[in-house]
Amino acid sequence: MKTTAKERQTVLDLAIATGGHIETAMALAAANNVSLTDRLADGQELTIPEPVAGGDRRTAELYRAQGIEPATEASGEDMTACPYGGIGFMGIEIDFEVS
Repeated sequence: MKTTAKERQTVLDLAIATGGHIETAMALAAANNVSLTDRLADGQELTIPEPVAGGDRRTAELYRAQGIEPATEASGEDMTACPYGGIGFMGIEIDFEVS
């Protein structure tokens, strides 16, 4: 079976939507020769592997029935809104306050 990645969908998003749990991600990545962290192109076609043992098919069925298509990758707009951040970019008592 095949699926098509939509804008901002990740391997993890597709794993949940097609296999019902995160453990499907490794099988999905291996079946399509991609990394878990690879950016998927909008419209990229992926092969869905056989269900992983112990999976929860109910989640995938619920996603299909409700038309849920998770897309959790940060958009370009999101990235420009906060280009810097985290502990390495903060200054104590400047933008990182200790109370």
